[in-house]
Amino acid sequence: MAKASSFKQWCTNNISPQSWTRICLKRVDDIRQKGYTLKEMEDLNPDIDIDDELMESLNSALSELYEMTVDEDILAPQ
Repeated sequence: MAKASSFKQWCTNNISPQSWTRICLKRVDDIRQKGYTLKEMEDLNPDIDIDDELMESLNSALSELYEMTVDEDILAPQ
């Protein structure tokens, strides 16, 4: 399981500050199904744990939008 803030930070550092928002918008139905809002995903206060299912969905959106993926091991808390 990874923290949403880690994924967001990775996107900001490796793509652009807007990339996280675009990814979340592409997967808004999956995010809402997990009980989160887009505002929560953007603000991340408190930080949100991304379970494997949501991680796969967000990584899929990342791949579709930017033709790249992020390894969950990079995002896992140390």
